[in-house]
Amino acid sequence: MDAMNVIRVLVAALLVAGCASAQNPPAAAPRHLVYLHGRIVQEQQSRRPRHLEHGYYELDEIAAALRKRGFVVSAKLRPKDATVSGAADAVVQQVRQLMRSGVPADRITVVGASMGAGIAFRVAARLQEPDVRFALLGPCLSVGAPAVAAEEGTYPSGRLLSIREESDVPSSDCPAWTGGGPDAAHLRGRELVLETGLGHGFLYRPLPEWLEPVLEWAGGDEN
Repeated sequence: MDAMNVIRVLVAALLVAGCASAQNPPAAAPRHLVYLHGRIVQEQQSRRPRHLEHGYYELDEIAAALRKRGFVVSAKLRPKDATVSGAADAVVQQVRQLMRSGVPADRITVVGASMGAGIAFRVAARLQEPDVRFALLGPCLSVGAPAVAAEEGTYPSGRLLSIREESDVPSSDCPAWTGGGPDAAHLRGRELVLETGLGHGFLYRPLPEWLEPVLEWAGGDEN
C-alpha cells in the first residue's frame, strides 16, 4: 500500500471514530452525595436506632434510596464523641478531596438531617464554594444561617435547600426565609415546609415528601 492509500485509510478511520463518538457521547461524571445523619444515630452508635416516639431511624434505607437514583453516596456513622465542629472539618476535607480528584463542585451535595444539618451549615460556611449543593432537613434557614454566620465569622456559601416539617416543634415558629441580606452574597437559599404530621420523625426514613425535592435539588436522574 503506497503512502497516499495509507493516508486515505487513516482519514476514513478517524471519520468513523468521530461519528461513533458523536453517536455515543461520554457519560456525565457521577454525582456525589454526603449524607450526615441525626444525633440519635451518633448517640446510640447504631445505623438503625429506635426513638420512643418516632420509631426507627433508617440510615441504611435512606442511603439505599439515594444510591438507587444514581448517586455515589457516603453515609458514615460518626463516632460517639464527635463534635459538630470536628465533624464539619472532616466533611470539608472530604468535599475538597472529591474536588481535587476532579469532581466538579456542582456535582457534590451535602445532605444533613437534624444534627447533621447543623454540621452541614458549618461545612457551607467553612468551604465557601458557591456551587456545592446543600440540603438541610429540619433546621430553620432564616434563623440558622445568621446564627452560623455569627459563630463562624462568615455566611454559609452554596446552594442551600432547607426542608422542615410544620409539626416539628424545634422549627414550628420559624420565620419564612426571605434571603440573607448583603452578607449572604454566595448563599442561594430555598425553603420547603412539609405537612406530614410526623414531627421530627419525618426525617427518620426516606419519605418521598423530602426525598424527591432533595434528589431534584442535587440533580439526580439525569439519564
